[in-house]
Amino acid sequence: MLRKIAIAIAAIIALSHSVSAHAESWFEVEVFVFERQQPSVEKWLNATPPKLSKDTVDIITPVISTDITGVSVGLKGCTSTDWTNDASNCNDPNISKSTATHPSQVPFDVAASKPQTAHLGQGPLLLAQSQSKFSDIIRTIQREPYVKSLVHLTWQQNMQSRRRAKPIRIYGGKDFSKSFEYHGLSVKKPSQTETMPSTDLSALGDFYEAPKINPVWELDGSINIYLSHYLYIESNLALRKPTQKMVESSPLAFNEYAALDIEGKKQLAPYLESIPLIQNRRVRSGEIHYFDHPQLGIVMQIRKMAQPTNIKPIDLTERSSASQPVPYTG
Repeated sequence: MLRKIAIAIAAIIALSHSVSAHAESWFEVEVFVFERQQPSVEKWLNATPPKLSKDTVDIITPVISTDITGVSVGLKGCTSTDWTNDASNCNDPNISKSTATHPSQVPFDVAASKPQTAHLGQGPLLLAQSQSKFSDIIRTIQREPYVKSLVHLTWQQNMQSRRRAKPIRIYGGKDFSKSFEYHGLSVKKPSQTETMPSTDLSALGDFYEAPKINPVWELDGSINIYLSHYLYIESNLALRKPTQKMVESSPLAFNEYAALDIEGKKQLAPYLESIPLIQNRRVRSGEIHYFDHPQLGIVMQIRKMAQPTNIKPIDLTERSSASQPVPYTG
């Protein structure tokens, strides 16, 4: 009897593998983004930073961020794998108090620490640098004048229809969060009267939570690749550059005589410009594609690959993996 049950289970598993293998269509993607550091007559002062959907997949943060939860609060926080597999518990402040730090500059090459192999049912998989193929192209472009390399990464993913496809978050360069907010305005420095003494903060204990400051990356956005008879690439990226803009000034204190002055006064102030690159292009696999822009350049290739045939085995000894993607939480 047990033998019949085992045979039945094996048959079901084999059938599910066959169905999954038929349904999934994996491709390898390589992206190299660089800035053109040349004067431009175009201005983008009214352009807004890219809006990222909640289903955007982040394969960069698990590699470059550092979990300092254990150092800061003496507790073990969620690993990148925990966030992928059990995001609801990791979002519960009573269960997890995970604190992560980001570098002030994203490494140019974002890659897994060792070669990776895709498995059925897996999300987008960041590959090792040894698995990329753009080294000659990158060297050639980097020799050109006025070129600044921003980010290079390679990953594998199961291509879906446009309705089911999930964008991949792409970011790189330096972090501007100490000087600018995400929407471009300069960060306001708190005055002496607005700052609570450190003794008061410590008295609040666990009731006080420092405001979370998200990085404001020099390059940010997403790339969405979907399959609809052909492959399509939707790029939604922005290059952030410090400049100046006329903005409304707010009075430091209320003045009853100035209250009748309804029109706000404008003054020239530091501003983080957002230079968009938004395109939708139909492409063929194997071809190297170049997305041109006055301030940005993207070199991209979607390659055919050997299709995964197995489900990833469960490794009970491995708690975390640097190449595990996480949902976008910005």
